[in-house]
Amino acid sequence: MSELSPRQRIRCMVALVATLAVVSITSSLTWPILSEGLRNQGYSESMIGINAAAQFVGIILIALAAPRIIPAIGFFKTIALGLAVVAAMLIALPAFRGFETWLLIRFVLGMGNSLLFTTGDTWMNQIVDDRVRGRWMGIYVTVGMAGWALGPLLGAYLDPASYWPFLWGLLAIVVAAVFLLPTRKLDVRLRVSPQRVAVGLATVFFVAPTVLLSSAMFGVVEGAMQSFAHLYTMDILGTQFRQTGYAVIWVGAIAAVFFQYPIGWLADKIDRSWLLIACVLMMLVSIALFPLLVEGGRDPWWEPRALALWTTISVWGGSMGGIFTVGITLLGQRFRDVELVSANAMFSVLFGVGGLFGPFLVGTAMSAIGPAGFPLSLLAVVAAYALFALFRQLTRK
Repeated sequence: MSELSPRQRIRCMVALVATLAVVSITSSLTWPILSEGLRNQGYSESMIGINAAAQFVGIILIALAAPRIIPAIGFFKTIALGLAVVAAMLIALPAFRGFETWLLIRFVLGMGNSLLFTTGDTWMNQIVDDRVRGRWMGIYVTVGMAGWALGPLLGAYLDPASYWPFLWGLLAIVVAAVFLLPTRKLDVRLRVSPQRVAVGLATVFFVAPTVLLSSAMFGVVEGAMQSFAHLYTMDILGTQFRQTGYAVIWVGAIAAVFFQYPIGWLADKIDRSWLLIACVLMMLVSIALFPLLVEGGRDPWWEPRALALWTTISVWGGSMGGIFTVGITLLGQRFRDVELVSANAMFSVLFGVGGLFGPFLVGTAMSAIGPAGFPLSLLAVVAAYALFALFRQLTRK
């Protein structure tokens, strides 16, 4: 990527930001819609969690292969392939309804999403200047979070039993493909030996374990929130508050839109490792407060209880997005070229592991102890990571 001129880099980054932001709509729309659809079919929370976890198995497998796929066919073709896979699965989901078929389809859908986001994250990090890396990655995640916010906002008004959620997702894929086209002539292939790929995957984790494990923790919370936050809210408030349940997801995502550029700006000014820990601690406090304030969802938004609830959800979403923004910024700071591909691949692998574990953990906890299993299981995971990150930072030489 070093041969790109400054103007070409800007064109490429703008196209990537737009493409992956639109693609985000499909992910944030299908996750809660599929969870609600399965519950309406009579499946328990633990079974819903298992179904959601299939998507992350696909993410993991493709992320492991990414250091070979991307150098072989290039960034542009890898993202284009991901768009084609996701589009095909959005057609298949409403056509083949059922637990077993959705299990397989979501596995392949995860593969397509992994092609898109692992490649996009790597391509952005490869071409951006480190002096403004935090701000550009903040813009990248900000626009992506706008897409994440739009998905559940649409989902709140769409019937899970209809074709409409998936048709909206297909429209988003078509728009994303149009945005991607300008990058076709700005692509290059990374040439690397298989031995170097193997070494890269084996070593990047030990170079930056705190950063990479933040992705696993992020995956747990993201997967659980997208799959169960609306169901938890409906369990507490009643099914008549369905739109409030979806609002828990999209308000957090909208808040993340406004948090990411300031967090990216801070990442260019202060120690990025401490900034990552600050985001984790903010999210931990927000998750702890959420069950204490959820009854505020019954009130108009301007009432004190409701304001406290939506402020807490906003901090939760903003700090969670910040973990991703600072994490990928740190990867770009520490790795280059094929090592950066390996680092982003490992970041995606661990996100997939977290996402695989998160819905299963939370679904099982909710089946065992009721709705309280949602916040309690998330608190345990985030607190464990926070202690690990603090220990590593305080003992770093």
